[in-house]
Amino acid sequence: MRVSVVVPNYNKERTLRDCLSAVYAQTAPPAEVIVVDDASTDRSRQIAADFPCTVLAFPVNRGVSAARNAGAGRATGEVLFFVDSDIALAPGALAAAVGTLEAYPDCGVVQGIYDLRPLYDDGPVEAYKTLFEHFWRRRATGLTTTTMFALTAVPRAVFEQVGGFDERLRDAEDVEFGTRLPQRYTIRVSDEMVGRHDDVDRLRPYLSELFRRAVTYAGAVVATRWERPAAGSGGRSGDPSDGPGRTPHRVDLGSVVGMVSSGLTVGTAPLVLLSPWLAALPVALVGAAVVADRELLAFALRHRGPRFLLYAAGLRWLTHLTEFVGMGLGVSGALLRRARAAGSRQVTVESRR
Repeated sequence: MRVSVVVPNYNKERTLRDCLSAVYAQTAPPAEVIVVDDASTDRSRQIAADFPCTVLAFPVNRGVSAARNAGAGRATGEVLFFVDSDIALAPGALAAAVGTLEAYPDCGVVQGIYDLRPLYDDGPVEAYKTLFEHFWRRRATGLTTTTMFALTAVPRAVFEQVGGFDERLRDAEDVEFGTRLPQRYTIRVSDEMVGRHDDVDRLRPYLSELFRRAVTYAGAVVATRWERPAAGSGGRSGDPSDGPGRTPHRVDLGSVVGMVSSGLTVGTAPLVLLSPWLAALPVALVGAAVVADRELLAFALRHRGPRFLLYAAGLRWLTHLTEFVGMGLGVSGALLRRARAAGSRQVTVESRR
């Protein structure tokens, strides 16, 4: 299989050279490498020019969905391998992707995992984020239901059938892509496809990223659970032969418990002012969040020690709280838009009478 590597990039001069060097050092070299520069203002384009890759340069910033679509549109390979420009692949990543697609003909998406070590170690926030991403992705090895496109391979025919990424989305676009993947295709995670990621390393940007993704995810993915396909219709790709549309990925009960517990902890904390005995309620809720994350926290303890465990537990609770607020706002917004749309349809019907 000929593999086209697509690298979306925006202001990643720090990591782009590492990313491209790793791509060209693969044990199974790609047929072509396409860098889509999304109107960077740093030295990204000069760095890409040092490599024998094709560079597509956007005059204005359009977002990662548009960048990936543009790269896929230019590619000629049978397999599209998407890798973000802040990731350095392990040497066998491309070979592992092709091997998985050949071993499982029904596989529509195969995605890799992050190394436990970040590309650059920039402090505890990044250490936590990298550890969490490694744990979560490795645990999903094998068949899964969620699509994540940081380092992911897709047969070109499947990508075209799905219709690419929704260019209106700048967050959660990869998860939304999976909701349009026909049911007959499987999604797999391979722990042989590994990349070292230079992740967010400051608290405010980390929480802002979480919040944006939660709001977008709630509106673009959670809300689809309320949509009922028309009778006799096919999948979300529009082809009746696809069968029923793919249900958005299953709910992670532990994450739901963690988010709800964190949100209710804040909501019930003022009850302590009424009676000291009521402090037991927020304490119990914190305990519920810890129990929900016990596997992750045990993993943090094994790999980073007890001091980091305390830090990870606190940051995990703050993560849940941020996602709780973002999801709440996202779902509320989706419900409001749905109500407005229903009202508009009702007005239209009445005006025709």
